[in-house]
Amino acid sequence: MGETTETTKVGISASKVVALIGALVVIQVSISYFYTSDVLNILYGVIGLIFAAIIFISLEIVDTKKIKVLFAWWILLIMGVLLILFGYLAGSSYLAGVLVLIAALLEFLSQKKTYAESKIVALIGACYLIYESVMLFISGSPTNVAFSIVGLIFAIILILTLQTNIDVRVPFAWWIVLIIGFVVYTWVTPVSGTIIMVAFILILMAF
Repeated sequence: MGETTETTKVGISASKVVALIGALVVIQVSISYFYTSDVLNILYGVIGLIFAAIIFISLEIVDTKKIKVLFAWWILLIMGVLLILFGYLAGSSYLAGVLVLIAALLEFLSQKKTYAESKIVALIGACYLIYESVMLFISGSPTNVAFSIVGLIFAIILILTLQTNIDVRVPFAWWIVLIIGFVVYTWVTPVSGTIIMVAFILILMAF
């Protein structure tokens, strides 16, 4: 499948860019597990670092002549699901698992190539933002309700950048996605904000 994936001038595909960012987040989250005294959390951290190493090797950023790992959507899918499970059990962020799952989706869809990867990631970010905004609203806290309204407004704006079928036109431009990602990351939720910022990076890389 790797041979059919479109790459940039630097020789890396959109799915690999997202997987790389996901691997970096996996490392950060895995290290945080070691700060706890829970033996099970430490085990999650070790497994997470192993997953991050597998992703790095599969990306072929460093030439490991004796160790080769296939960069395949189903491998990323398994790791993404497990990372989300570990996040749930350890009570930590799901961001690492979500990013790896997005990389798996982009790699799976790479053969069809009838879409812009940056738009796919932006749509996922908008949908996840709606979900997290609804969860904040349900919490009942006045502050969380205010943040949820902000999140819903920016999710709608982001979705409007992706469509051409209604009269309200918002351009899908890097600076708009950057602003939305920054506001969402700082005011609403870092998970959705990071996903949207990844879409911004993909726009800059012409995906």
